[in-house]
Amino acid sequence: MEMVIEGIANKEKICGDADEPKDIEEWKGVSIEDGQVVEIGWRVCKLEGSFHFEWLPISVRKFSVGRNHKITGTLDCASLPTSMKMLDIECNYITGLIHLESLPEGMENIDISENELSGSLKLESLPVSLTHFAAYDNEFTGSIDFTQLPAGMLYLDLRSNRLSGSVVLTQLPASFVGLYLSYNQFSGALDLTRLPSSMCDLWLNNNSFSGTVDLSQLPRRLEYANLSGNSLSGDGSHPHWFEDDE
Repeated sequence: MEMVIEGIANKEKICGDADEPKDIEEWKGVSIEDGQVVEIGWRVCKLEGSFHFEWLPISVRKFSVGRNHKITGTLDCASLPTSMKMLDIECNYITGLIHLESLPEGMENIDISENELSGSLKLESLPVSLTHFAAYDNEFTGSIDFTQLPAGMLYLDLRSNRLSGSVVLTQLPASFVGLYLSYNQFSGALDLTRLPSSMCDLWLNNNSFSGTVDLSQLPRRLEYANLSGNSLSGDGSHPHWFEDDE
């Protein structure tokens, strides 16, 4: 565990004296079961520097270091523990590419939002167990395949990147709840006639979508839909039960 935080400048916030660190059982935010480290929670600790993800114990299921603001470095998904279920590195300065195909097979929740990550996002390579994926406020580019998301996925947040291309929303997972694509460069027509019945949130505003959009078959559970900031047209018809928030 000392190797994990070797690159953290103020590691005393975690382990006490950096020269004579406390026993791991006494480290801040570390949960141990049967002698194995299973959870690490260093969120909002004002840590500075970089983590060596490759030295995380193989038993770690949850690793949360979000909102430290000054964590730097890169993320090699292949180096993460195979038992990991949740990864939270949001609101830091992590850079480089992210290879989703190398994530642990049992991953369920990932938040890499508000970093400086770039390159493409191959969502078709996400683990089948994944339910939540947040990557907003980064520098991701390229197109996105929405037709091969994990069957149990509930939330997908890709706001405020530089993603582009067409968006196919006719094959989303049956249990899908929230889709957030605002402030990108997506374009083309929108087919909103076959959204999952479970969907509650649909944020497509401030892109370059165009053409006529049919709102007559929106899901009954839909609570919020924002299509503003596009070049869409239509007769404005929507189900009688749907009320515009505005």
